[in-house]
Amino acid sequence: MAKPIPKNYNSIKVMAQTIDLKYYWEQAVSYDSYKEIIEKQAQEGINNEEDKDIQKLAEYTRLNLSRIHRNDKTLVLEESVLSILNKLNKKVNILAISEGWCGDASQIVPVVQKLAESSSNIDFKLFFRDADEKLIQQYLTNGGKAIPIILFIDAETFEEMAHWGPRPQSCAPFLKKYKENPETYTHDDFAKDIQGFYNKDKGHEIANELTQIISKI
Repeated sequence: MAKPIPKNYNSIKVMAQTIDLKYYWEQAVSYDSYKEIIEKQAQEGINNEEDKDIQKLAEYTRLNLSRIHRNDKTLVLEESVLSILNKLNKKVNILAISEGWCGDASQIVPVVQKLAESSSNIDFKLFFRDADEKLIQQYLTNGGKAIPIILFIDAETFEEMAHWGPRPQSCAPFLKKYKENPETYTHDDFAKDIQGFYNKDKGHEIANELTQIISKI
């Protein structure tokens, strides 16, 4: 059974639109192109011996690619999710603000792709956060440029209907613990627990939260 989203859940709050979402949709890439681009970024970054920071991001990207490929093969949507998708009677563009080095994105964007594959009324594209920061500046999380952010856009008017991100609700306690006790609960501990949740949940909570939004638009 899909988990209900609290009425005060920030991720479904629609912002006053101050940017041209049609422009960003047209600049965005398909899921397959996204994977090809980040694979190239990983290969080029790993070979960049002059910049260790780029190399480190490239290693993250390579790890995330393996997660993406695994999720592509193993993710299965629940019947309750498919039922909501089958009831969708309007065209919706879903735009993810993402980057290849983002661990959360490697777990979330494959779920969005599965949703799009399961509904003829959903088109899905991705926009790289650092390609134009004007977009992510509209969707800051506690002042930070956390990703991924998932935008639900009316396919006819290109008006935002809702947005979600950067993580499912069950991950919130991990972030709270890290912010309150960064010395005893390190960023490595935080990242390990987050990935542990994703590996155990297998995309179910992400799919449930996203389709609960879809059911309301």
